[in-house]
Amino acid sequence: MIKEAEARKEFDLGGIVPWGRRFDEYADFFALADMPPEGPILDVGGGPASFAAEAAGQGQEVVACDPIYAATGDAIRQRFEETRSDMMAGLRLAQYRFNWTRYGSPERIEKIRREALELFLADFEARGRVRYVPASLPALPFADDAFQTALCSHLLFLYGDDLDAAFHVAAVRELARVAREVRIFPLVNLDGRPSSHLPVVMAELEAAGLFPELVSVPFEFQRGATEMLRVRKG
Repeated sequence: MIKEAEARKEFDLGGIVPWGRRFDEYADFFALADMPPEGPILDVGGGPASFAAEAAGQGQEVVACDPIYAATGDAIRQRFEETRSDMMAGLRLAQYRFNWTRYGSPERIEKIRREALELFLADFEARGRVRYVPASLPALPFADDAFQTALCSHLLFLYGDDLDAAFHVAAVRELARVAREVRIFPLVNLDGRPSSHLPVVMAELEAAGLFPELVSVPFEFQRGATEMLRVRKG
């Protein structure tokens, strides 16, 4: 069996990286089919994801926030290219840790990520700060309950080696401040292990009078990552 330290080396990304997803992926790993249809959505830390652009095309009101949005489109593209080689090398080394039913191969994933990037960049250039706000957790520039739902994909828990438990607690409480419901996916680290921060976060949320629960979703890429964290208010 590969040791934990060796597994982490398969994804030597040097920190949090821009690697965006498409709308259909969000729909599955956030189980959006059961989400209330009314109210605006906040996508937090999505980077070059095309979710906001594609959702807007379906008539949904979405605002995305990420510190990378302070950069130009060309700079974001360059960051994607810098990320690509390390990400693809990691996917190839760690293929045994993933369920390939949906994607088929690392090359197919790269194709989808590039599609997301191009859709994002076109919308980013057209909509600018109207839809894409340069901001980061744990302090967001939005009013209380400004959104029906806040989504956070592939940031919290995934980067548990870079972001400690206290950051996670503060970040999720901030998400719950600006939205009536919060959904976070995945709940495993980059090494594929369940996040050690999750029990702490859930306990702190309950102590704050919030209602966290683990919800099964119709998505699995990292093996065993089949649940999201949903947080609701009373």
